[in-house]
Amino acid sequence: MKRILRVCVVAVGLLLLPALRAQESAPETNQWVSLDTLVEEALQRNPELRVAEAGIAAARGEAITAKAYQNPEVSFTPGAKRVSPEGEPGETYFHGVIGAGQVIEYPGKRTVRKALAERSVAGSRIALESLRYQIQLQVRKAYYDLLAAQQIEGLRQEQVESARVFAAAARQRTESGYASDFESLKAEADFIAAQKLLRESQGHIATAKVALNAMAGRPPTAQIRVAGALDGNFQLPGMNLLDFALTNNPALRIQSVENEKAGLGVRAAKLSGRPDFTVGPAVEFDKEEQVYGLSISLPLPFWNRGKGEIQTATAAQQKAMAETERLRLEIVRAVTTAEQNLITANSQLALYTPEFRDRLRALVGQAEKSYAQSATTLLIYLDARRTYFDTLADYNESLAAAAGARAELESAVGVPLDSNIPKP
Repeated sequence: MKRILRVCVVAVGLLLLPALRAQESAPETNQWVSLDTLVEEALQRNPELRVAEAGIAAARGEAITAKAYQNPEVSFTPGAKRVSPEGEPGETYFHGVIGAGQVIEYPGKRTVRKALAERSVAGSRIALESLRYQIQLQVRKAYYDLLAAQQIEGLRQEQVESARVFAAAARQRTESGYASDFESLKAEADFIAAQKLLRESQGHIATAKVALNAMAGRPPTAQIRVAGALDGNFQLPGMNLLDFALTNNPALRIQSVENEKAGLGVRAAKLSGRPDFTVGPAVEFDKEEQVYGLSISLPLPFWNRGKGEIQTATAAQQKAMAETERLRLEIVRAVTTAEQNLITANSQLALYTPEFRDRLRALVGQAEKSYAQSATTLLIYLDARRTYFDTLADYNESLAAAAGARAELESAVGVPLDSNIPKP
């Protein structure tokens, strides 16, 4: 019975072996992914986000430390006391001092320290938010690049197929004596040129895939194709972009927090010259007596009155304010430039109207019919085909330029804008 069972298992394995080998040797197919999926993967897998989250946790720990009071101190001083009455032998016995002390900070120091720590937490949170925005913007830009490359590839494949059919027809016409060798050679050259353009577009796709895979945390060679279509809907949002950017740009918000921290730093430097004092009880005892007291100690600001710390903190505050002004000017320049680039890209895209593209298709169709009926020359037909495919390629490149200009504008503003994103 066991022998029969082993034979059956071996037989089933032999039957399944070709299928398993075919599955192992089958090439990896393209996986269709949407923009939302890619953004979600990038936000989940990007290690920089974990670094930023750890920074927030560290800042929270510093805030807890800043709120804590200093620990009290206990001291014990053991010793020996020798008493030698006149004319009598001396006597030695234990003598000790026990003391306790609590540092009491000058009023305002702890408050400023807490405020500085809380501002650090707020700055870390904004930095994390800014990083999430930047990752989304980078993924979106790479997504648009790959989407445009895919559309151009589709156009080039159509061009290759058209050139292949034409080359085959030209060979038949030449072999039948209806056309010269020049027509066949010209058709072959046109076919080679179309293949070259196709491979060039496929190279652009490979490069765009590597960039997008890296951002999404996928293997660089993962075979993906992005879902969607570029339709030219990249208009300016209906808002004052400069006001929106100066209010919401994360870099400017982080700098605002740094300005607050610089101001608190000046207050902390001024308070550093104020003395903290230590208060606590003390007990001195031996076998004959006990002495109780209250100790108070504080440093005397003779040599260091904190002038250097105040000057350094004031300079840091001035530097932070100047950095804010520089950053505002940079944001205004970047937003204005990106807005103008998007306007220019949209104006160029508007030249390729649907009516013009329909007329272009009709023109190449008419040229094909005329050439088939020997009503037009070879060069006119080839020129019509070349004009059709080159113009549509320029149109797709203009779509990509408009998408890139929109991404550039979002990057200058610092946050994603409400826009119509191509959907699968």
